[in-house]
Parts: sequence; C-alpha cells; structure tokens
Amino acid sequence: MAVIDRRDFVRGAALAGAGLTLGCGGDARRAERAPATGDSAGPAPPLLINRASVFDARAGAMLPNTSVLVRAGRIEAVAPAAELNADSDAAAGATRIDGAGLFVLPGLIDAHVHVTHILYQSHMTGDEVLPFYLGHGVTSIRSTGDNVPAQRLIERYAADHPEIAPNVFRCSFLIDGNPPWHPDIGWHLASPADVDPFVADMAAWGVKTLKIYVGTEREVGRRVIEAGHEYGLVVSGHLLDYHTADAVRDGLDCIEHIYTVSNFLLDDPDDRHSINLDSDEARRLVDLIAEHGTRVDPTLMVFWGTLLFMDLPEVYGHPDHDPMPARLKAFWDADRERRSLDWGAAPVSVREETWEKYLRLTGMLHEAGVQLLVGTDAPEPQVAPGASLHHEMEFLVEAGMPAAEVLSAATLENARILKEDGNRGAVEAGLEADLVLLEADPLEDIRNTRHIRTVVRAGRALDPAGILAVAPTE
Repeated sequence: MAVIDRRDFVRGAALAGAGLTLGCGGDARRAERAPATGDSAGPAPPLLINRASVFDARAGAMLPNTSVLVRAGRIEAVAPAAELNADSDAAAGATRIDGAGLFVLPGLIDAHVHVTHILYQSHMTGDEVLPFYLGHGVTSIRSTGDNVPAQRLIERYAADHPEIAPNVFRCSFLIDGNPPWHPDIGWHLASPADVDPFVADMAAWGVKTLKIYVGTEREVGRRVIEAGHEYGLVVSGHLLDYHTADAVRDGLDCIEHIYTVSNFLLDDPDDRHSINLDSDEARRLVDLIAEHGTRVDPTLMVFWGTLLFMDLPEVYGHPDHDPMPARLKAFWDADRERRSLDWGAAPVSVREETWEKYLRLTGMLHEAGVQLLVGTDAPEPQVAPGASLHHEMEFLVEAGMPAAEVLSAATLENARILKEDGNRGAVEAGLEADLVLLEADPLEDIRNTRHIRTVVRAGRALDPAGILAVAPTE
C-alpha cells in the first residue's frame, strides 16, 4: 500500500470537501434543493406540543398528558397539560400541535457514523446523506473517524441547513499503525512522543472524540487516552493489536463494535467465528468492562449486513435500502466480492451462528451492567443512513435490552458520550428543541419509532417526508 503524504492528503481532502458547503460548489442537484418546510433563515416561531405522552429519558417512562413549550430553538417548559396548554398565557402566540395520541421522544442520536469514509468511495459528499438522518428522526450524528477538515465543512453545512440536516459532531482521524488500515482517514502515530502534538491539533480542530484503531499498540494507545482526557475528549477504540482488556484498564471510554470484544474470545485466533462465550475469559472480560464503566457501542447493524447479505434476501433486499442513492448502492454492490471472500467465506449456517453470538454477547454485556450505546456504522454496506438506527434499536431489544433502556441509550446516553447532555438527549427545559413525534408507543413495540409524524429540529416543526424528498436518488 502506497504511503500518502499527510499534508498533501489533508489539503487535498479538505479542498475536495470545500465544494460541498461553500455554496454547494458546482453540483446542480444540490443547488436546486429547497428547505423541507418553511423558511430556515429566521428564528423558529414558538411551538406548543399540547397534551402528548412525553418520554422521560432518565426514568425510562412515558409522562402522559404532558405539554412541551419551545421558544427560540430551546425547550422552555415541560409540564402537565393541566398547567401548560393552549389556554396558558405562556403559550400565547405559539404554533400549536395537538399531541393527543402522539408520543414525544428526544431527538435520536446515531453514535457511530462516517461522514466522509465510504461516501468517498461512493463518489458522494457527506452533505448529501444528511437528510436521510433527519428524515428518520436522527437529529444528531457522532462521527467515529473521518477526514477532519472535511468533517468541519459538513458540520458547517448542517448548521446552516437545520431544516434538512442533523447536528454533526466530529472525531479525529483513525489513530493507527503503519501503514494505516484506511489511508483516506488513518493517521499513524509511531511512538508516545507523537501523541501529544496530534491530540493538541485534534483538540484545536474541535473534535469531540479521539478514536484508536486496529494497528495501535498499547504504549501509544495508553498515551492517547491520557492526553485525550487532559483535553476533556472522549477516547473510543476499534481495537486489535491493543487488547481490549488493556485499553479498558488504561481508561478507554468507549468500545466500538461488538467484535472488539468478541475478537479477544476466540478459541482459534485465525477464525473469527470461533467465539467462546462460555469461557472464564469471556466472563472476566465482560465483568472488567462493567467494573471500569466503559461503554460499548455494538453496531450490530454492520455485522448483520456483513455476515448475511450474500445469502438472505431479507438482508440484501431490505426495504430500508430502496431509497438510498444509486451511487451508494453501486458501491455496496461492488464491495460484495471482497466481503464474500472475507466475512462471507464461511457457510451461511456458521455465519448465522456467529450473528447469534453477537446478539448473545450484547445481552451479556447489558446484564452485567455495561452501558450500551446505539450506533450503526452508516453508510457501510447494508447500513442505510437514518433508517438503520431504528433497525439497530430493534436488534438491541432482540438481544435482551428493554425498549425503555434502548430509547434512553439512543438519546440521553448517546448525548453523554458526546458530553452534550447539557444541550440534548432529553425532553427538559433548557435543552435544545430536537424532538421526534411518533404516532405509536415505542415502549409497547420498539418498531414504533419508525412511525414518525413530525421531526422538531432546533425548535422548527418539520415534515419527515418533506425532508426525505430533498435527499438524492442518483
């Protein structure tokens, strides 16, 4: 693999990304887009959601007959409808939504996405997929490794277009060995001495997360964790050379992907399917993760797609994939051969058993008290931006996590891993007014999160169909 000069790479990627936000340079399709509803230039008018059921993300329960008042893009009040309603002086002049029969959630957060990686290979820019997230009620996304200057441009685009885009929170390049596994977003740190200037640079760029990747050795990884914490950054890991148990002991905040746990529980280190969940080693590792309070973001969606897409029509033909842009689906199809020789090499029965082990291990972590997050790895093959978060929540319930805990994880806990719980993640006074209004109770059936009536982004009520209508199809 050729080594790419860092300065040339960063400069080239940033310049390539510049067209996507600075007037959407030169792309006629994006230049023709219109807001999903209303005029985004001015402040959102006051909004009253009257007499709804409101999800309390801290208690994991619905508050019936409750009203939410929004003003200047933030939640001003949440109170019983007997105290706050259309007749209240506080709601005078507010646009009113009749909340009878509706269920209000905090805006959903996808804790694991990529806004340049994969899209680069699909000849797309990150702004193009943002409506897919917001149209499915995902009001914030957490990058977990992308080109940093390009991320900043995508974040700026999202901030300028809240009517079609979620909040975007940035991550560092993938901190990796030499050469980086992903040269488009990887960054090699050769020794602990290289760590401090890199972390200082990432902090200056305003990233929320540092991500340690597969080729990082413990000596470097430990210093990344230490330096990251000195800057108040969250440190996450998709690990291989750095043992997960060592990283947890060293203070890692978050483990990305369920196989970053299972890969260290193999009877045969050369066979990813030889996971032994009944061993003492498995119990010790699960207990260690719980003891240290390390979060785990299983991203079950990406393994469902990777393990099973060659064989099962319910995977490769899932209806969530239908609206995806043709360029993205073309990359997914082109990547099939590589994956069939890698993850798909074993018989389908073996791969189905591995999938069941991933679900079981996720349940074991939950039962041990590990805080799980809700992330997808979109837009990896068979992981549709936006819709896949609902599918991920369904898998977490299948793994044994109660629906209320899944909803709290997809909102409040995902906000906490971003250190954004002072701004979002709950329906509470003072927080940003990013909300999802559902037509059915997700505590009765987690699949009801798909039944979205209205998305509220920065205090503005939006029609989800209108948001999705501006997403590209080609």
